[in-house]
Amino acid sequence: MFPLWTIALLVICYLLGSIPSGVLVARQSGVELSQHGSGNTGAANAYRALGAKGGLIVLAMDLFKGSLAVLLAHLAIMPAFLMPAVKAVFGLVAILGHNYSVFRRFKGGKGIATTFGVVLILAPRVAVLAFLLWIGMVALTRYSSVGSLTAMASLPILMALEGHSLFYILFGFAAAALAFYKHKPNIERLRQGTELKLSQKK
Repeated sequence: MFPLWTIALLVICYLLGSIPSGVLVARQSGVELSQHGSGNTGAANAYRALGAKGGLIVLAMDLFKGSLAVLLAHLAIMPAFLMPAVKAVFGLVAILGHNYSVFRRFKGGKGIATTFGVVLILAPRVAVLAFLLWIGMVALTRYSSVGSLTAMASLPILMALEGHSLFYILFGFAAAALAFYKHKPNIERLRQGTELKLSQKK
């Protein structure tokens, strides 16, 4: 009973993460997000294609997906000492849903905003520090991808420095690995000098 309920919650987290926020918001404006800018369906490309308002709506929705997944962990019937692990796993499943959405033939975004939503509940101070790193790197380079990769790489380090659970540190490593894997095309474009800056539309 308990394992089945937990599995059901994990499926819900995956489906929650799979909701293609960027695609839904863009279609309300008659825009096919995959045909604009970088072609990604995340908040940064939504900002390029839809402007600040559309980008912020997508950002808020993706943040909410990650945060809600962690909050759903409280419904799992687990011993208290396992809750950090459960929260980390629930959050990671939502990120996987975002990156590999069942509603988009297992394609998706890069999971940055959803990861921030997860960390905002797991470790709010770490989320703020990582966000400040993102802002700093984007301001310095004008590349959203550089800011995102810097912020994600900082997660396990910040989790450790802040004295968080080993499970949160492991989550940080997993989230960073996923982010770098999904950013492989961006990394290659950065090497070639063809990566779009945040303000560039195409």
